[in-house]
Amino acid sequence: MGDHVLDAWKHRKKSSREIHQFIFRQRKVLLWLMGVVTIADILLIFNFLERSMLKSALGLGGGVLLFYALRHVFKKNRFLFIPGELFVLLLYLAGTWMGPFLSRTVEPESAHWMILIMMAGVLLLNLGVISLYDVQLDTRLGISSLASVLGKKRTRELLLVTAGGIFLLAILQFLVFGTNRTSQFALILSGMTILYLMVLLAPSLFRKQDAYRLTADAILYMGFLSLLIASQPAV
Repeated sequence: MGDHVLDAWKHRKKSSREIHQFIFRQRKVLLWLMGVVTIADILLIFNFLERSMLKSALGLGGGVLLFYALRHVFKKNRFLFIPGELFVLLLYLAGTWMGPFLSRTVEPESAHWMILIMMAGVLLLNLGVISLYDVQLDTRLGISSLASVLGKKRTRELLLVTAGGIFLLAILQFLVFGTNRTSQFALILSGMTILYLMVLLAPSLFRKQDAYRLTADAILYMGFLSLLIASQPAV
């Protein structure tokens, strides 16, 4: 959200993105909400977080700062362009998986790594689909996105291959591990993949009123279905 607020302020006089216009209009409310979340996070961190996990979290925060520094450097480099989606994907994975991995008393199993790879694929679909829809605007604004670097055709092919890889891993999960907890996670991620394919393959339907962005981000909330699985006894 901080990134979006900065972009909205930067392009406040002439913004082509509806999301930036909305954020600029509601910037005061959003900044207050960010402040409340920050205070809540600080209270939770210093009252409940273990020291080892706190050190890792500080390292992750340093990675976020590094992301902004690298994005500033590479934005002015004419020969080396790294899509911002790559950093977002890696940092998101670290933020969601680092805590569970550190809190485990045993080493993660192969099934967990397979789910991690599938999650990375789902995130790539999320970021890649939005990049495809915004490629013309990103190119005009000089933003190094996935589609502006690889081109629309290669990005589309990459996303289709990624979706196929997710389905193959899901099938492998069921064949190797049966209907256990990890295969249920794989089923949720496969459902998310199907929805992303719909957004990818039906641009005429999701381009109306920028529905692609809302849909693509809403699909990630299907991850909450994993709470139903987590409440079940381990197999």
